[in-house]
Amino acid sequence: MSDSKPLIVTLPDNSVVSYTRFLASKVYIYGDNLTFVGCLFEGKNPNDNLVQIYAASNVAFRYSTFKPSFYVTPPGNDGTVSSSRSPPGTPFDKSWQLATTMRTAVAVMDHNDIWGNAGMEIVTGYPGRPSVWTNNYIHDASDTANDVYHHDGIGPQSEGDGGPMLIDHNTLASIGNTNGLALQGSGVYDNIAFTNNYVSGYGYAISIGVVDNATNITFSGNVFSAELRQLYGPLYGNFWGGSARGSLWRNNFYQVRAGDDNKSYSPADNRRYWWPTDNISHAVDYNY
Repeated sequence: MSDSKPLIVTLPDNSVVSYTRFLASKVYIYGDNLTFVGCLFEGKNPNDNLVQIYAASNVAFRYSTFKPSFYVTPPGNDGTVSSSRSPPGTPFDKSWQLATTMRTAVAVMDHNDIWGNAGMEIVTGYPGRPSVWTNNYIHDASDTANDVYHHDGIGPQSEGDGGPMLIDHNTLASIGNTNGLALQGSGVYDNIAFTNNYVSGYGYAISIGVVDNATNITFSGNVFSAELRQLYGPLYGNFWGGSARGSLWRNNFYQVRAGDDNKSYSPADNRRYWWPTDNISHAVDYNY
């Protein structure tokens, strides 16, 4: 294996692959109902996918790591912060771009460590078959100094008409220019639960579409942290769906500590409520 050469992996359907290293400029994965447990995917291909998945129905990655091959740990992250506060992160020529589902497989992403890249372009889901993102650590996006990429966490999903998705107990933290949750299209995003996540940095940290038409969005128990500096605000366009379209926004809070890099907030905002309608903290929860 080499980080300058592609690697083609063809597996029998229903395979479970455990504790395997995949080093390549690009890993092509063929097979269906595949599960990867404790695997390491690493390489450096800044203009293409590190992992490209050709599965028809299901694929799961659990307790796996996706990272640049040049680095052992993220540049500038000494383990005391959720993500490095200083650009450039992983330089462009040593980074990777995306992991992408190329067919209709719905993914389970659980307890993975993902960094040094531009985003995770995974199918959002289909009716009755949600994509699932639980307990992942997505951080330290690549090349934040030069803005070569959109810096997305989960996404980008730019076509719209996405969902359903379950996104629960993840850390999405990086400096960058776009979104930790990057649902960036004008179509209707539907049946998406974004719950109990820690979010910090990015441009707008959360994007749930670019027009106010989402439906059945559950957004609850999340923390927006001022730990990392940010370009714009917590929620793109203040779009999230709204209770008239079956959506719920409850128990979302700001976290602000002395010394945090996002200077739009102060410690007086700590543990106050995050509303979807503006970029200021509130003493009471959103209930409209």
